[in-house]
Amino acid sequence: MKNTTIVKDPVCGMDVETGSAAAQSEHAGKTYSFCSSKCKDKFDRDPQQFMGQASGTPKNDHDCCG
Repeated sequence: MKNTTIVKDPVCGMDVETGSAAAQSEHAGKTYSFCSSKCKDKFDRDPQQFMGQASGTPKNDHDCCG
């Protein structure tokens, strides 16, 4: 059985299971999981933009996965 953890997508703030994430990226020695390839692409273009943001509630205006 694969061990999964729930993490926040650093771009849109949605909860993502690490074991079934739509996409993942490595940055500064850490793996980030994403709800969609759109969020991964945004992160990959400028990872620093998403570092240190509060991972509170998902953004209401995201159109990445719905």
